[in-house]
Amino acid sequence: MQRKRQHPESRGIPEATMGSDGNQLQIPRVDFRGLSPSYPGGDRWSAAREEAMSALESFGCFEAIYDAVSSDTKDDLFLRALPELFELPTETKMRNEYVGMPYEGYIGQIPNMAFDSLRIQDPLSLHNVQQFTSLMWPDGNPTFSNTIWRYAKQVQELEQMVVRMILQSMDVEKKYDSLVESLTHGVRLSEYGIPLDQETKLSLKEHVDPTMITIVCQYLVDGLEVQTRDRKWIRVESQPNSFNVMLGELFRAWSNGRLHAPLHRVRVTGDQTRYSLIFGCRPKDEIIFQVPKELIDEEHPLRFRPYKYPEYIRFRYSAEGIKHEDPLQVYLGVEGRQVDAPMPSAK
Repeated sequence: MQRKRQHPESRGIPEATMGSDGNQLQIPRVDFRGLSPSYPGGDRWSAAREEAMSALESFGCFEAIYDAVSSDTKDDLFLRALPELFELPTETKMRNEYVGMPYEGYIGQIPNMAFDSLRIQDPLSLHNVQQFTSLMWPDGNPTFSNTIWRYAKQVQELEQMVVRMILQSMDVEKKYDSLVESLTHGVRLSEYGIPLDQETKLSLKEHVDPTMITIVCQYLVDGLEVQTRDRKWIRVESQPNSFNVMLGELFRAWSNGRLHAPLHRVRVTGDQTRYSLIFGCRPKDEIIFQVPKELIDEEHPLRFRPYKYPEYIRFRYSAEGIKHEDPLQVYLGVEGRQVDAPMPSAK
């Protein structure tokens, strides 16, 4: 059994590291090179787990040094596949839609924002990626399909390692298989043009992801900024072989509030278009998602009720939900709930 970890407040919050310029703070970096989800143990695994959990407890994120995705693959994605995708007409990109679920497909044409984004559901299935590709290119584009699918499979291994480390640290590793089976994945492909508001340089406003875990890949052009607990913004200077791992608010709920989901935003300060790939997981629509009983005790009473993802996400983006700074607490919180949130149906 893994020893129980101290809460970050009881052992001191680790410092963010200095940036390459000697002045700018950076979120912690964790080296995943040489690690594999097939061998979740050993000294190097344990060291990486300690560093990852320290960063997640304090910042809700870290930068993973991970070289399973080659520089050639990133070149294929960021220099060819993504520019080719976003050069398509708007009416073509709008074919990427999911009826009845907000923000699951194409996002664009936002007033005062140079931002376009599409999403592929379950990119771990080559068939699903090919279906998306056929919407964009009716005559087919196998190079695009294969590149995206290969990338998703490689990044999923990083996600699996992070999830395993979190559950090991919480002494609930036995929940790993059931948790993984309850999740579905997506990859969001985004383009950020030169900000229309040159005073703020804001390309995407601050938000928390409605996911379990999000893995962001920015390459050649940075822009991601993360807010610390004391409300300071840290600009993420990515390395060629790094990925930004962020907890979403649904992991906060699943962990019974033990983990922190950070606010983040995008600011493009130069004159180049920025592209990003955002790989994330969230509960399957039909799953009743809830806090494991092992994470509920006298010190940690139940904080979030069981729910189904579609029910929460529809509230989150409703006229009522967007009024609240913390819609997760408002809708799912057991104590002080501000809206009538019904228990999910088992059907």
